[in-house]
Order: sequence, then C-alpha cells, then structure tokens
Amino acid sequence: MSQSTSAATVVRTAPQQDLMNELNFFLKGASKKEPSSQVDLTKSALTLLKCLPPTKVAVFEYFRGVFENAAKGYVQGLETEINTGKLPPPSEIDELMVSEIHTVLSTLIADNPVAWTPTISTWSLELLGEISTKYCGRAHFSSNLNETLQLWMGCRATRTLMDINTKCLSSLIHSNTEACISALLDTSVKHSPNFDWVVAHVGSCFPNTVITRVLSVGLKDFCQNKSYEQGSNSPKLKSVVGILGHLAGSHAEDIRKALLDIFTASISENVQDTDINRLQKKATVPYILQLIHLSSTLLSSICQDIKEFLTTDTITRLYHFVEDWCRYFGTPEALQEILIGLILRCETGGDQIIRLMLDCILITKSEEEIKNNIVETSKELLTTVLQDMEESVRHNNAVDLINSFSKEIPQLVQMLLNSEKVVYDTAAKIVLLLGHTNPSILVTVLQSLLKSSTTDNQLVILLKFLTSDLIDKTVLPYSEKGGHFSLVLEEILNRNVQKFCTSNEENLDLSLMWNNLLKLLRWEQSGKVPLLNSKVITRSLQANLPSLTALLRHEVLHVHVIADILDTMEIPVQNGPYNPPIEVVLNLTQSTVNYFFQCCKDDGTALKLKGYKKANTMLKRLCTYSKVAKVLALRELLERALFRADNVLFGAKNNEMGNENEKYLLKQNKKINKTIPLTKHSTVFNGGIIGTGKRKSICYDRFPAHVISDNIAQLINAIKACCALPEEHKYTDMSWDSMTLLSLLLVQFVSPDVMYNGLPWPEEEFSKVTMERDLFIRRMFSNTPLLWDLLSFVAVYRPAICYCSVLIRALTATLIHQWKSMGEQSKDDDSEHYKNLMDTTIRVIDVMALGQLLPPPLSSTRDVLPYLKCYEIVAVLRECIWCYMRDHIPSPALFACDSNGVHWRDPVNARPPEVYTNTLRIIMQRNIKTLGHMYAQMFINVPTHES
Repeated sequence: MSQSTSAATVVRTAPQQDLMNELNFFLKGASKKEPSSQVDLTKSALTLLKCLPPTKVAVFEYFRGVFENAAKGYVQGLETEINTGKLPPPSEIDELMVSEIHTVLSTLIADNPVAWTPTISTWSLELLGEISTKYCGRAHFSSNLNETLQLWMGCRATRTLMDINTKCLSSLIHSNTEACISALLDTSVKHSPNFDWVVAHVGSCFPNTVITRVLSVGLKDFCQNKSYEQGSNSPKLKSVVGILGHLAGSHAEDIRKALLDIFTASISENVQDTDINRLQKKATVPYILQLIHLSSTLLSSICQDIKEFLTTDTITRLYHFVEDWCRYFGTPEALQEILIGLILRCETGGDQIIRLMLDCILITKSEEEIKNNIVETSKELLTTVLQDMEESVRHNNAVDLINSFSKEIPQLVQMLLNSEKVVYDTAAKIVLLLGHTNPSILVTVLQSLLKSSTTDNQLVILLKFLTSDLIDKTVLPYSEKGGHFSLVLEEILNRNVQKFCTSNEENLDLSLMWNNLLKLLRWEQSGKVPLLNSKVITRSLQANLPSLTALLRHEVLHVHVIADILDTMEIPVQNGPYNPPIEVVLNLTQSTVNYFFQCCKDDGTALKLKGYKKANTMLKRLCTYSKVAKVLALRELLERALFRADNVLFGAKNNEMGNENEKYLLKQNKKINKTIPLTKHSTVFNGGIIGTGKRKSICYDRFPAHVISDNIAQLINAIKACCALPEEHKYTDMSWDSMTLLSLLLVQFVSPDVMYNGLPWPEEEFSKVTMERDLFIRRMFSNTPLLWDLLSFVAVYRPAICYCSVLIRALTATLIHQWKSMGEQSKDDDSEHYKNLMDTTIRVIDVMALGQLLPPPLSSTRDVLPYLKCYEIVAVLRECIWCYMRDHIPSPALFACDSNGVHWRDPVNARPPEVYTNTLRIIMQRNIKTLGHMYAQMFINVPTHES
C-alpha cells in the first residue's frame, strides 16, 4: 500500500473537523502563538502523523526540537555532575515525550515499512549527526569512539533515535536497504568523525548487511567519478573507509569476506550483465585498491591470506582489465606506484605477496605474449619493492612489509633453500634487511641454513649474510662473542651439550650441519673463497672451542666429522697466532682420547683407520704444545685401556662384566660382624653359597684375537703420538722425558702402594715381605695382557724401562716362588699351568733383554729355559738374574747417550762377571746334549773388541 493510499484511508476514517482542530492546535503551539503543554503538543503531532501524513515534514521538524531539547538536558546534566559531583534526575516531560514518539514511530515502521522507513531513517540519522556535532567536545564526549558510544547510549533521546534507525534497517533487511545505507553514508560524510559512534553501533547490529551494502553503495559512487582525483577524494569513499575501519576491530573477517566476494564477482563473466554491471566489475579492483590505500586496517585484513584469492591464474584473468584500471589512476605508472606503496605498507602476509610476485615471474601456463608481459611487470615490481625496502632500511626508516617478514622466518628459510635463483636471491635480500634491524633474526636464519643446506650455493648465501655491508659487525653482543656466526655455533653447540648433560631426549639430525661446517672451514683454509679472507669461520670456531671440544667427549653419531673439524683447525700450534686457553687444551685432549676409543669400537672400515690417523695427529700436536696435555693424554689412555670398560677392547678380563648379583663372602661377614679383625689386604676365598651350590666360574666376552691385536697396535701408536718429539729425528722419534713419564704412570697404575717402588732389587728373601703386592701385580698382568705390550714398548725406548723396575721385580719374584712349587710331573704332563708359567717367564726375560737390563749371555736365557727342569729354572732366575739385578741397579746411569740421542749399553763392555753366569754355565753343561749349540753362542763364540 502506498503512502497516498494510506493517507486517504486515514482521512476517510477520521472526522475531518477533529483533524482540523488538531492541526490548528499543533500549528499555534509549534509556532508559539498560543501557550500550550509540550506533552499535549507532542500528542497532537503524533495524531497528525498517524492520521494526516502530509504534515509529516512539520511534525518531524517539531520532533527534532523535542529530541534536541532532551539531548541538551542530558549533556547539561553530565556537566553538572562534573562540576558538583551529583547527577540531576532527567526531565520527566522529556522522557515522556520521547517515549510517546518512540512508540508511534515504531508502530509506523512495523505497519508500513516501505512507506515510512526511508523517511524515518533519513530523519533519525540526520538528527543524530546534528546532535553529535553540536555537543562534540562538551562534557565527557571526546575522540574516543567507545567512550562516546557509551555516553550517547545513556541518553534516552539518542538511544531512541538509534533504536528507531535499527528498526528501519531490520524492516528492510531482505528487501531494500539501499536507501538506509545511502543515508548512513551521506550523514557520515557530513558529520564525520562525530557521527562515527552511530556508524559503529549500526554496523555492530547488522555487520554483514552494513558491510555489504556500504561496499556496494561506495562502488556505485566510485564508478561515477570521471577522474582519478575525483575518485580518490570522494567524500562517500572516505565515509566507506571510515565505516569499515570502525567495524574492522570486531568484524575484520566479515569485511574480508565481503571484499573477497565483490572481487570474485568482478572476475566472473555473466552474459546477463548490463553495461552498468560490467562497468562496476571493471572498477572493483581500483575501488578495493583505493579503500585499502586509505585505510591500513582494511589493508591488514585483506593481506592476511592473500593467497586464497590471488593466484597466477587469477592474475592471468585480471591481465585484460589493466587498461581499464588505468582510467581510475590516471596512468600505468600511477597504478604501479600505488601498488608498490600498498605492498610496502603490508603489516601481515608479506611472504604471500612476495611469493605471488615470484610465482608470476616463474609462470609457465599462459599465452606467450601475456606470460612475457606478466613476467616483466612482476620483475619490475619486485625489483622496485626490494630497492625501496633497502633504501628505507639504509636511512633507518621503518617499513611495515619488512616487519611482517619477522613473523614468517620458516617461510623465508624455505625460500632460501629453493632451487630457483630468483627465489633464493629475493629471500636473501629480505633476510639481510631484517638482519640490519634485528640481528637475532639473522642468527636464526643462519642456524637454519647451516643445519639444512644441501648445495654449495646455499652455503654461499650464508657467507654473503656474514660479509654483507648491511650487517653491523660491531653491534653487541655479537661483536663480543666473535661475530654473528660465532653466536650461531654457540646456540647449536650449547643445545647439544645440554642434551648430553640432562635427560633431554631431543634427537636432532645434525649431519648436514657438521658437514657444512667442515666444508666452510676447508673453503676458508683453501684461500680460494674471497668472502672468507677475514677467517670468520675459524674465529667463530675458536670462540666456541670449549663447547665444541666438550661435545666430542659425548657425541657418538657425528664424532668423525667433529674430529675432522678440530683436526683441520690445526690447534694448538707452538708460537702460532692463536693460543687456546688451558680449558680448551684439556677439553680437546680428553675429547681426542675419547675419539680414539670410539674408533676402536667402530667396525673395521676406512673411516676407522682415518680416525686413528686424525686422533694421533691431534694428540701429537697437543702433547708437543703442552706438558699438561701430555700428562692428561697418557693418563687417560692408560687408565681407560687398563681399568675401565674399554679394557675389553684390548683383551682384558673385565670383572665388571661378571654377575652383578654375585655375593662376596668377605662383605657378608663384615655386615654380620663389623668387629672381625681383618688386615688391610685380607682375602677370603668364596667357594659357593649355601643353598645355591658351587660358585660358578665367570665367563668373559672376548673380542676376536685379530681385533684385540689391532686395537693394541693402534693404542701403542696413540701413545707414540703423545710421546713424540716436536721435530722429526733420524734415529729416534720418542722424547726421553715422555717415555719416563709413561714408565712412572705404569708403575703408579699397576703397583698398589708406594712402598718399595724404588729401582734397586733387594735380596731374594725380601720378596716374602712384598709377596702380596707382587701377587697383585702378577694378577694385573694376567688379567690385562695389554700390560706386556706396554712394558715391551717402554723397553724399546731405554732407559725408561728402568723406572718399571718394581714391576719386573714383582713378576720375577712370583715366578721364582711358582717354579719352586712346581712338580716335575707338570712338565711331563704338559699342563696348561706349566705353559702359562713358562710363557710368563720368557716374557719377563724378553722385556729385560729388550731394555738391555740383562747383558749377554743372561739376555739369551729365554731360549734355554724351555729345556730345563723346574729346580734348574729356579736356580737360573735366583742366582743369575736376580743376583745380577740386585748388584747392578737398573738405573738410567747404566746407559750412554750417543751423538744421535740414542741410549744404549755396549753388550761387550756390559758383559757380566762369571759369578752371575756360572750357575747358568753349569746347568747348560749338564744339558749339553740339547743345549750344545746355544752353549757355544753364549759362552764360547763371544765377540770382543778388536785391539
């Protein structure tokens, strides 16, 4: 039903005379020709509005005064409260009139929305704009949108106007909201920013409707602009920006969806489109660009997931609209300028924007001409963006786009690892710009590159980061710690050291990282990479040597490559440019020893052999540099090979590998009665446990003989490396002091106490006093065959063997006692015990002969003993060997040092007196049938000095 039809119906149903009276009363009262009650006048106006619609202009004008008066009273009340602290009560007359008007207008909107909504909505919005502008700056009203909204919603008059306007929009929500939204925009243009609170409230009530309609109205207005200046300065466009900006706080997703919808609609083709529709579709992208150009909030909302609506396919479809867009910006250059400006202002989604440009550069699916144009334009756009960013950074100007990348570091790293040059070059430029202002980001990226690079090009990018002039090398704390790369290594190494020191189960694959680090170090030392002339890799490694060397002690998976790095660094070097602190020297020494034992545990491969060589090279370098390192290295090598779990690698019978639940009788007795008088070296033989049967013999896991032999040979080589002279000599390669140290360490480790550890040999009877200690030493040699090899090694480099006198003396003493207790039938039975005893005796004499402690012919007794009876062996050991050693103290003074630095005893001059050989001579004469050939060599064909 139209407005005129409705009015006619109302006129016919109401008495005409009454309406005339109401009209005269209203006119006289409103014009103040006659005094009248405001409440009666309002009721009269409402009657006229319902029954005589043509009077609506005058009635709404009167209502304007009612609402303005009510708003004035509210503002004055607030000001009174500010001054006095008390809020006066609102006017009951104003409240009553506003309530009556509200009721009637709500009824009219509900009964006939098509007729009344546009008029009432326009009137209410205009009135709200005027009131907001009139009282701006008074009372508590300020520029704060939320505070202003709360204050005006506390006013009955403005709250009623807002409610009326909301009902207008609600009534036309599914039909025609165009008029209401247009009025909202017009009013916003006229009264902004004082009117913003109204827009915010309306938008929060109908976000989807308001956002969609506001965009639609704004687009229609934008299409009608005939020039770029007119479009960019359009008041309605700015009003659209203002409204959407206010709604973006709580309805950013709705705005983003609405923008995406109109963009999607603009690139869709429909044969039913009118000319106006086609014009709007062509103007949509320029319209959106102008919106986000005027509002950073809208720009942020649209940039969050730009990849959802902008792809290379979309770009290809939009290519045909570019010429039409230029009309809205004046020139293609202006369009490009606004695009670059928008890109630089993006606070989020920088990665997606750059990726889109890169995808366009690498586009393949398109017509050749279109593809070439898109590629060239994208290259130009990307180059300009990067140049502008760099210029801004060099002038210390903030760029939003650069800051957006600080939240997208993983994406940048992936771009750096891309195989396309344009992609990783672009990412590298962005990382450098980020690193200029935020070095911690650069360190993070460098870590990722070091751990993930698989090609030389990627490592070159890492080097460019370290040497770029955009990176400030003096900034703290990087300058204090040796540079950015030093901090990269510090974080990686500390994290890995911490992994071994705690129960952290994090297990990262760092194979690439270690190999890349080694490659960089080798590049630097080759001198063929100009970027590494500053020795940045070496300096960074030197700054982190404490952690690096500590890591080698714990690491298992990457132990060979870490050793490669330390070996390649060639530290320490006497009188070299870098003198490592003592902590590093000791760490490196212990780590190298640990690396040696790791190599022993590896399978027999070329990598294992290279590992031995590296370990020996590093040990030699360390031990010639520092005496402390030499002592530590020898001590660690001996202790681990003799006493720790590693001793099984060298053939030891490791008691720790026995039954952990084994019960020891001595300990049980001590628990039962702590007053049992036991001597210091008490021994209790445990034959078994009552109830569990006879004690079981311990079975040892033995390595194959060839493995043990190889390990022993490599250990001797490692000890040689520790004892080597700094420079090569023609006749000797071992340091006499080092060999002496090795001898003393052997005595320290093997002999259980310090009593009677001197060089002299006492009377043979005195061995009864040291028998328990001698037996302990003998058991050590039996359980740890490596000791024989070590003793033989020392004997070769005489006179160091002299300091092992106590060990040889203990072995000889136990042999004498054991041979005395042997029955002759043992030899006849060819028992295992006899064989072991004979082998041990021959070994001892071999060592003494090798070290020239025994001169000829005593040194040859090892060949005679297998043919003698037990009592004859005892006689030779006691009356010949023991007596000679007793009277000729095994002292270094017995050895002369020639011009070549070799210590030796002349066998002719050192030949013993007959008193020490008579017993041997007589015994051999008794056995002349079997020993005749040896007798001649030992006693007849004796070499003499030529006169």
